[in-house]
Amino acid sequence: MDIQTLLNNLHEELSCSVCMSKYTDPKQLACLHSFCLHCLNGIQRTSGRRDKIACPECRQEFKVPDNGNLAGLPTNFRINSLLDDVDVLAIKECNTTGVKCGNCDKRSKESHYCFQCCAFWCGECITFHNGMKANKDHYALALEDFQDHDFENILKRPTFCAIPGHEKKETEFFCNTCEVAICNACALTNHDGHGKILLEQAANERKLRVKSAIESQRKRAQTKRSKITKLDESLIEVQQQAARGKRNVQEYADSIIAAIEAKKLEIFDDVERRTKASLQDIGKQKEEIEE
Repeated sequence: MDIQTLLNNLHEELSCSVCMSKYTDPKQLACLHSFCLHCLNGIQRTSGRRDKIACPECRQEFKVPDNGNLAGLPTNFRINSLLDDVDVLAIKECNTTGVKCGNCDKRSKESHYCFQCCAFWCGECITFHNGMKANKDHYALALEDFQDHDFENILKRPTFCAIPGHEKKETEFFCNTCEVAICNACALTNHDGHGKILLEQAANERKLRVKSAIESQRKRAQTKRSKITKLDESLIEVQQQAARGKRNVQEYADSIIAAIEAKKLEIFDDVERRTKASLQDIGKQKEEIEE
């Protein structure tokens, strides 16, 4: 998959199908479809019902928890996690929305991205960033100069721990007990005694599971497609049989109608002959009487 296709897929993955914008506070319905909380609130207000809500995609209705408070719906943490780490989308969309500077919080279209800081810098702050001795080995690139390989470098960059105080520590392990990526400090403290494996090993295991699930679904899909093909063939056969039946009935009806029409004409001719003969006989009798 090329980088542009990947970015387009990521943009679609993180866009709410109701407002067509990036998710804000994504909530998940029981059908597993997710939408922005404010979009669901709008749907609820329009429907005039607080106890139930219909999914905008599959139209299934679900009971709303907490006396109609949609905030009580499950949060889609997977989407939230992706939203927290979508620098590539921010760079791709910078020309229209701009990005927030990691130093002064000002939004600007003319910004730079530092691959070591993993942060955006506006045109004013990048001068301060580059002037710091500690940043002499940092590589900051203007967003307008980004190429495909630069996006790939961002996607391949290491992830850092989300625990406060560990922000500068890379995640190296995966805790099987808590099912979360952790840094070395977390492994020795909060997750001491838990089953842990290297993050790369966990990723490879997950890849194998995903591949296996995809292959299983592919086989199921193929089986379903084969059944659909057979049903389509049966449908065509039934339609052909119906057409043949109609044709046979039409031909039989036409033959009966033709026979009736022929008999009618025969009877008409016979009546005409008899009528003519009777008129001739009456005419002779009339002439004889007149004479």
